[in-house]
Amino acid sequence: MNCTYHSEVESGAFCTQCGHPLCPNCVRTVRNSVYCEDCLAASVKKSTATTQTVTGNDPETAFVLGLIPGVGAIYNGEYFKAAIHVLIFGLLTSLGFLMAVAFYFYMPFEAYYTAKKRKLQAQGVHIVTPIDQFYEQLNEHAGGIRNKEFWGGIGLVVLGSLYLMNTYGVFTVHAAALWPCVLIAVGVVLLLRSRETKSQ
Repeated sequence: MNCTYHSEVESGAFCTQCGHPLCPNCVRTVRNSVYCEDCLAASVKKSTATTQTVTGNDPETAFVLGLIPGVGAIYNGEYFKAAIHVLIFGLLTSLGFLMAVAFYFYMPFEAYYTAKKRKLQAQGVHIVTPIDQFYEQLNEHAGGIRNKEFWGGIGLVVLGSLYLMNTYGVFTVHAAALWPCVLIAVGVVLLLRSRETKSQ
């Protein structure tokens, strides 16, 4: 059997991908596997292909869409954050008008700075946004607390249980009555952080 690419030359091997007979000049060996030049080129092209995530990079559009709870985060490709925004907005709406309004204006600014940061990073420019500074300061105050996820989970379970019992009429939970719970939670966080800082 002659080579596929050189019909006058007898083949000495077969491509492991397409099975075409190959002469010694057409054999391309990679890790003891024989390929023809076409199959090897196709494999290289496939391996170098990159997967791109479709996300928004227009800060103005992100700001406008951020006025709708969760939509700004969806525009930025942050779907989990979008779900969290919707849940928090719904919770704050039930707690009080002012808290809901404050968070309502936070969402578009957060979406704006996220899109702006992503756009500038694509141009090789790194910036620290006010949102980044907020989370850095939050981490500084809560950084000394161990098992933050554990205690945060307990807090969410307790809060969700209270609202669930309120829904089924086990007892009535007034939104205003939860404000002291927030203050107590902040106080406990500060005490735990102070205690663990002293123990280090």
